[in-house]
Amino acid sequence: MDPHIAILFLVAVFAGAAALSWYNAEAQVVRRLLLAAPRVTIAAFPVGTSARVVGTVAPLAAVTTPIGGVPCVFFECVVEEYRSSGKSGTWHRVARESRSVPFLVTDGTGRALVDPTFARVSLDLDEESQSGTFDDPSPSESAFLARHRVEGATWIGTNKRLRFREFVIAAGDVVAVAGVGARELDPDAGTSGEGYRDVPMRLALRGTSEAPLLVSDRPDTLA
Repeated sequence: MDPHIAILFLVAVFAGAAALSWYNAEAQVVRRLLLAAPRVTIAAFPVGTSARVVGTVAPLAAVTTPIGGVPCVFFECVVEEYRSSGKSGTWHRVARESRSVPFLVTDGTGRALVDPTFARVSLDLDEESQSGTFDDPSPSESAFLARHRVEGATWIGTNKRLRFREFVIAAGDVVAVAGVGARELDPDAGTSGEGYRDVPMRLALRGTSEAPLLVSDRPDTLA
């Protein structure tokens, strides 16, 4: 085989492998599945089947991000270590933490309770910070590392190059949520006092370990 052709073939193989890796990344999988679900309003959500709603987050309670101290309804915090190999290097995940609480989503036609206990998420990056040789970790970063038993220094005592990234869903964010829905009594809405039939209902979206919800704040999932 001609050497030039062989080189082009190898480049194409590596490029194809990189593209496949990107395509299969969790965020991209969630995005594709979300876009495959039909978008409906909360009021018109077909109970017992899977669909997608888009609306604004209204908290019922809050958790706080471990690095930035931001109140939110969902966060994922990831710490990565930069490891060099010759003239180049790559980031490797060394710690991950996520927490969530149920929240409401409203779209002008109704309210949906979203329970993200079992959910696959694809979120835009909200906060990022780094530590390194001349940049010590902040107190909150050091506490996070200690909690996850990650050493922030090398064996000779210099700081490792670390990247702290937080992905957040907070009050007022617009999100897309897909899953199987059900109707339930809305305990937070007032009634007319005319009887059971006048008790307001809301949509409830809850996933399972076998069929998790899909949640994203990425603009291309909100269309």
